[in-house]
Amino acid sequence: MQVFPSVRSLERLAGAVMCEQDEAWPEARYFSEGKISELYEERRAPEPPTEEQRLEYDKMARKAIEASLELADRMEAA
Repeated sequence: MQVFPSVRSLERLAGAVMCEQDEAWPEARYFSEGKISELYEERRAPEPPTEEQRLEYDKMARKAIEASLELADRMEAA
């Protein structure tokens, strides 16, 4: 004797289980509310840089541009 007398009975049972899961899904909470809010806090835009940070970024950008121009001049001369 088989557990399920026909393929159709197995399909009905599987369908019923899936329907039950589908109804339970919206009410389920897999992450705590606190954990979810942490994720959203991390995605917020960062604080604008301070004046000191901005000046440091400008200085680094100028150095990078100057180094790139020097490299381009050396490659052109070669």
